[in-house]
Amino acid sequence: MFLKSLKFIVKNHTMKNIILLNLLLLISTTTLCQESQNIESQNNNTENSIENEVSDLTYLLNLNEVQILQITDIVSGINIKNAQVSTMNLVQEDINEMLESNAAAKSIMILKILNENQKVIYLESLN
Repeated sequence: MFLKSLKFIVKNHTMKNIILLNLLLLISTTTLCQESQNIESQNNNTENSIENEVSDLTYLLNLNEVQILQITDIVSGINIKNAQVSTMNLVQEDINEMLESNAAAKSIMILKILNENQKVIYLESLN
C-alpha cells in the first residue's frame, strides 16, 4: 500500500512539473512574440516617418531621383542618430539639445544638395 501511494505521489509530482514547464514555455513564447511585434511596429513607424518626410519634400521641392535618394539617406541617418540619443541616459535638456543639433545638421545637409530655387522654398518651409 505504501509503495502504491509513493508511486502515485511521484507520478503526480512529475505531472505537475510537466504542466508547469509547459505553462512556463507558453508564457515565454507569448512574451517573445509580443516583443517581436513591438519591435516590428516601431520599425514600421520609423520607415513610415521617413517615407512621409521624403514624400513631403519631394512634393514641395520637386526633387529629382538622385535628390530623393540622397535626402532619404540623410533623413534615415538622422532618425537613427535621434533614436540613439533618445535612449541615452542623459538629462532631458541635453537630449533636447542633441536632437535640435541633429535637426540643424539635417537641414544643412539637405540644403547642400538642393538647387538655388529649391533652397529658397526649403528655407521658407522651415519658418
